[in-house]
Order: sequence, then C-alpha cells, then structure tokens
Amino acid sequence: MNPQTIILLGRSGSGKGTQAELLKKLLAPCLYIYTGDLFREMAEMDTVAARRVKEILNQGALPEEWLAAFLWQRELIYGVHGLENIIIDGSPRRLDEAQEMDRVLAWLGRKEVKVILIDITEDEAVARLLKRARADDTAESIRARLSWFNAEAQPAIEYYEKSGKLIRIDGLGTIDSIHENIKNALGL
Repeated sequence: MNPQTIILLGRSGSGKGTQAELLKKLLAPCLYIYTGDLFREMAEMDTVAARRVKEILNQGALPEEWLAAFLWQRELIYGVHGLENIIIDGSPRRLDEAQEMDRVLAWLGRKEVKVILIDITEDEAVARLLKRARADDTAESIRARLSWFNAEAQPAIEYYEKSGKLIRIDGLGTIDSIHENIKNALGL
C-alpha cells in the first residue's frame, strides 16, 4: 500500500486529536504534525517570537499564517523519509496555507492527499471545549476560535472540496463509530 497522507480539519473540539491518535496507531509508522502542539511548545521558550506566540494564544487568537506554515514545513522537510504515513492535524487553516501545503506535499512526492473534515455544530464544539477544560479553553478564547474558524477556515475547506480531496465525516457519533467512518472513507 502506498503511504497515506491525511489532513484532519474541523472546528476546535471536533475530535481531530482523538481521531488522529487512533489513525496514528492504525497507520504506524507515521509522521504526526499538530501545529497546536508546536505553537504551545514554542510558547514555553524564552524568545521574542515565543513570547509573542504565548500572548496570541492567551488571547484565543491564532498566530500568523506564515508561522504556522514555517512550523509544519519544518516538520515535513525534516520528518519525511519516504515510506511513512503522514497525518496533519488542524492545518492548514487558511486558503493560502492550503495551497502552500499542496505545493509542499507535491514537492515531497505526496500527490494523493486526503482531507478529512470532522463536522460538528458550533454548539457541540462549545459544549465539548468547556468539558475539555484545557488551559487555553476559556469561554472568550473558545468564542474567538470558533468565530475565526467560521470566517477564515471555510475558504480552505471549499478549496479542498473543489479539488476533490475533501471527505466530510459526521463528528456527532461515538469515537469508535467516527473512527470506523473515517477508516471506511479512506479505504482502510
């Protein structure tokens, strides 16, 4: 089987991380890239850029598109050796970033990219995020992230839909049923 290249998209709280963990086990060996963790790791450093990222994350905002692209490009450039599966969790989040990711993946020989959109309602996202209670999941930051997703991520989703790469998965089932739906959609 050819190595899989999978991008997981969805609102905050949609279960992308949970499904990514299940896919990582299924598709090992696997390069897993999650820009959320990369940003949080960066925010713990003592640099000007890290302090700026920490400030942005604490406001519930997203760091600049170029910085997200830099982080996932670095992971791809140094992490792709040839035959491993790739799972990218939560990126790209904007149209320009989606187009750039396609170019980078194509350059790395990954032309068959599958984009899974785990689809949940905004109300469901809020309920899940409040229950999750991560440090950056304040009511204000949740509202900001969901508002941003509604305004900014849609063009990237539409881009993938028009390119035929997008697979919509209903995110309101059980973890196992959602995972089965993803596996079926990917032919696994």
